[in-house]
Amino acid sequence: MAHTPVGAASVMEEFHHALGAKNLETVCRISAPAYDGGIKECRSLTPMLFEMFTPEDLKNLKAARVDPAKVRSKGPDQVTVPPTAIAPKATIMDSDPKTFTMAWRDGTWVIID
Repeated sequence: MAHTPVGAASVMEEFHHALGAKNLETVCRISAPAYDGGIKECRSLTPMLFEMFTPEDLKNLKAARVDPAKVRSKGPDQVTVPPTAIAPKATIMDSDPKTFTMAWRDGTWVIID
């Protein structure tokens, strides 16, 4: 994966598609660093998140695209992805918009917040 905001956008898309597919391994590979308890906590909490999505949400997540032009660099190894960069979204995400922070670690982008 490219060490650029475009590369981060691609990983963020992969994360959303994995959410839509309820793919626990991919979701946690990308987002475990955001959990205080790391991979173990991600694996225990994420299945509950999956159940919060409606069938329409899952469809939207699988189709989500991230506009790389809206991904902002916060230095050489960190970017932010604002909610306006992601479409379509799950309704739960629209009701509680979140700016994701991603970091470059071990040759890929991961979500850290």
